[in-house]
Amino acid sequence: MSQLAKIDFDIYIPIFDGNIGEYVDKSPYKPYERNRIRYECRCCAGKSFITNAQFKSHIKSQTHQEFINNYSKYYKEVDKAAETIKNQLIEIELLKRKNRKINKQYITLKSKDIDNDKLKELNNKLLEKENKILELQKYIESLDNFDSDEDFSDCIS
Repeated sequence: MSQLAKIDFDIYIPIFDGNIGEYVDKSPYKPYERNRIRYECRCCAGKSFITNAQFKSHIKSQTHQEFINNYSKYYKEVDKAAETIKNQLIEIELLKRKNRKINKQYITLKSKDIDNDKLKELNNKLLEKENKILELQKYIESLDNFDSDEDFSDCIS
């Protein structure tokens, strides 16, 4: 069974040099780096490089030099917009996660609030029953205060 190899690649973007006010080429690779990412350059369709030597050879081409000279005119805004979209998508995902967390907390608190309402209702019923018991006890006590023979003498004979 054959396996497909995973190919990582990224788009090469030149660096802006503030001292001279232009875009310049800077190698995306560190010396002796392993497992390098393949970069594709937009100066020409299908142009890519994976080593520092290939990068240095590529940036010397006339096509690439024209690409660097016109980068701010044709590609700068697109790359900036792509970066903004990427950052906004990250922020949206973080806000969605935060919203889900808050919704879970709300549901938990809402259920506790409902439980509190039930508890209040049960406490009110308990107070009503206690008041009824006190009423009945007072009534029973009032009945005990009667003198049984005197109060019911007309009934006994």
